[in-house]
Amino acid sequence: MVRVVSGLLAVAILSGCFPHGPRLGEPRAQELTLGTARFRIVYFPEDAAAARQVRSALEVAVPHLARWGGLRHPVTIRIHPTHEALEFAVGREGYDWLRAWAKFETIDVQSPRTWGLFGARARDLEELFTHELTHCVMYQLAGGELTWMYKEIPRWFSEGLATLTARQAYRYAPLEELYEFYEKSAGGAGYGDPSGARRSVAMMAQFGDPIVDPDPIYQDQWRIVYGAAHHAAEFLVARYGEGRVMEVMRLMGTGLRFPTAFQQAVGLTDGEFASDFRRFVVWQGWRRED
Repeated sequence: MVRVVSGLLAVAILSGCFPHGPRLGEPRAQELTLGTARFRIVYFPEDAAAARQVRSALEVAVPHLARWGGLRHPVTIRIHPTHEALEFAVGREGYDWLRAWAKFETIDVQSPRTWGLFGARARDLEELFTHELTHCVMYQLAGGELTWMYKEIPRWFSEGLATLTARQAYRYAPLEELYEFYEKSAGGAGYGDPSGARRSVAMMAQFGDPIVDPDPIYQDQWRIVYGAAHHAAEFLVARYGEGRVMEVMRLMGTGLRFPTAFQQAVGLTDGEFASDFRRFVVWQGWRRED
């Protein structure tokens, strides 16, 4: 079901949605229901075609969310006419690679018509909305509108499950590149030498780590951060199963924060898990699994 809201009602609904850049025409809103998932797509007239692209992408993305339980609350998708408008809306300046940002029940997205010379491909949009809606599902499972942001969910967990659901491994750093990152950061992992690998693990805290401390490198080395998150999530699911991952989110929904929920569901602290994953990378356990 798609319904267009226009006129004064649309202005009231969309007030404040697009705080940056020129306003071209009166904003519009469309409501869309896909199964039990409900959406409101808001945009300016120049992005009417982009809104149709978004609807088509949502039709592909929504079925993938059943893996984690689906959406519990409606999601508003705001299409911003420029990249600068998106950055302003989400408070991220200088993130040239950023195309969207998800919260509890909103997704801000740069208009697909501005993604490149020929706009966005259908596949790219389908992946993007599968990714971003996975964030919404996680946040809605983990808490309420006023509590989800205080759950201390690490970036590797939120981004890893999102890239896993959207099957985006090919977009980010592979394990080989992550290994090289750790080796360079720690002055040499030893290429199979256990003592060198142990030194590498021990020195991560000094040089930054895409798992436990991604923020310092997030803007400039996003391929490493997202690649590490993806492979850590794969490692988690392969070793402990999706049931325990769901239990982490369920326990957060009962009021626990991520560190406590993770330890109760998985049986070790999130710090111990991060150490296990780093050892898996720097000792090249992934090569033995090939």
